[in-house]
Amino acid sequence: MEQLSSLKKKVTSYFSHQKKSLRKFQKQHHWDKHLVSVLNKSKFPTIRQLRYLPKVLTKQERQKISILSLIILFASIVFLVNGYLLATVSVPKAGGDYVEGLIGSPRFINPILAQTDVDKDLASLIFPGLLKYDQNRQLVTDLAESYEISEDQLTYTFHLRGDVSWHDGEKFAANDVIFTIASIQDPEFNSPLARSFIGIIAEKIDDNTVKFVLKEPFAPFLSLLTVGILPEHLWYVIPPANATLTELNRAPIGAGAWKFDKFSKDRVGVIKSYSLIKNNSYYGNKPYLNNIIFKFYADFNSAVDALKSKDVQGIAYLPKEFRTDLKKYKNLNYNNLDQPQYTALFFNQNNNEFLKADYIRQVIALAIDKRTIVKDIFNSEGRIADVPSLPGIVVNSDIKKYDYDPEAAAELLEKNGWELTSTTTADGITKQVRQKKNWYLQLKLTTVDQPVNVQTAELIKSSLDQIGFDVQLDIVDKSKILQDVIRNRNYESLLFSENLGTDPDPFPFWHSSQNEYPGLNLAIFTNKAVDKLLEDARRINNWDERKDKYLEFQKIIAEELPAVSLFNATYTYPQDKSVKGFNLYSIAVPADRFSNLHEWFVKTKRIWK
Repeated sequence: MEQLSSLKKKVTSYFSHQKKSLRKFQKQHHWDKHLVSVLNKSKFPTIRQLRYLPKVLTKQERQKISILSLIILFASIVFLVNGYLLATVSVPKAGGDYVEGLIGSPRFINPILAQTDVDKDLASLIFPGLLKYDQNRQLVTDLAESYEISEDQLTYTFHLRGDVSWHDGEKFAANDVIFTIASIQDPEFNSPLARSFIGIIAEKIDDNTVKFVLKEPFAPFLSLLTVGILPEHLWYVIPPANATLTELNRAPIGAGAWKFDKFSKDRVGVIKSYSLIKNNSYYGNKPYLNNIIFKFYADFNSAVDALKSKDVQGIAYLPKEFRTDLKKYKNLNYNNLDQPQYTALFFNQNNNEFLKADYIRQVIALAIDKRTIVKDIFNSEGRIADVPSLPGIVVNSDIKKYDYDPEAAAELLEKNGWELTSTTTADGITKQVRQKKNWYLQLKLTTVDQPVNVQTAELIKSSLDQIGFDVQLDIVDKSKILQDVIRNRNYESLLFSENLGTDPDPFPFWHSSQNEYPGLNLAIFTNKAVDKLLEDARRINNWDERKDKYLEFQKIIAEELPAVSLFNATYTYPQDKSVKGFNLYSIAVPADRFSNLHEWFVKTKRIWK
């Protein structure tokens, strides 16, 4: 108890002392305030007085005030910046260049002579057509202001824009359209578009009106009029036979949003870079970019290296085999675009008797693991296909499908008398092969020598080998596939891709009239019902009626199985993230990637909301 009493006295004494000290401080503080009040009637210290503040503050106090001042300054800056950002919005600013790498080199930057992707890319930017496909894949007017179609669907009348000038200042008129169509049809020009314009008559009504007359209704006709128009005043003096020799094919004059600026060549005369400059007199939406510069490379390896080193901001196309190599480069966007292209295994029943049996083609369809192909080869960037895919048309849900089922495939072979037997190959390897009487189940599989095709062919071979096929791969160089294989239909089965282009018309690929070259019916498929469906669809402008014909076509193809449709691969278009504004989800041909080029930008500015 005595100890507690002693502790209590000490505590009481301590707090009593603190109170006395506080009263003394408050009294002193009162006199300080009074002194300041007397010296400064405004109650606030003057600038002169504040100059003495550091002298009356301790070092520790000065440090604290400095830190506090910095915090207030930083907070003010953050507040002002955030306020500015909240009150403004970032928008594209005109200016800057875009540099893209292409594989190959330009030869004919001419819309009626272009055959390579490089030539078509450049021509599409320089030469507009009467119509164009917008970024939503819809046909809209371009050089044409409007058009009408007659009730019998044989006459198309186009009214031309009156505000269009060529890059040299001359006025665009109807004569340019008439000259372009006539040049396409002239055999001496040797235009690759000539077959598409057979029987079409182009007439001038007046300087601003042209008329096209067809022999019979042709629904895809409008898509043909996206072809670029040539300036008659420059081309009419050039003999058609010399059309490929003129410098206008390398330094063209068009009427598009972009005009030729310059090109550079290497020591042997090959064009290595090509520059386009914005056309300030363009009649349509003006682009933000000032220049488009193309650099040309011999192969994809060189182009990808240029993308890595930022020598280019994009390349026209990125093959799937390069994706892994680019994973560590975080400055790239990969635009995976849908396209009207499908890859299939086409059967030539004339060159392999086994393929004439329906069940053999069904066995092959059941044995191929499409899902693994899409997953392993395309990193799941693609879709499984069961029938030829047509742009703008959802696949018929009623078609017959052959899902991966190797056991069912083997059972179907055994049911038809094909038994497994051991045989020794020329390499001395013993393998199990299906045999029926004196026949071995053999198949030659031909494809082009490109990584994706070869990998796919090897997976198909592996799948078929597992159920007893003896598959021989025939890998053909890209430069020879057309001449040595497709032209003479020199294959038993052909792994190949077909691109239908802008219109969903599959006539060139599946009508029996296209069985022989230059037709593209690679399955050499003859079916009267399919022929009639495709013929009728070409004569119908009503989209719903036309679509019904194509859905029925898909159903027959799935039933007859003249080919095994495998997958729809996406088109990968890589760009540096510094390039903004690309906003496409699908293309029909590679040049379509520029459909919204006028919206691309590399510079920005802020404006008030």
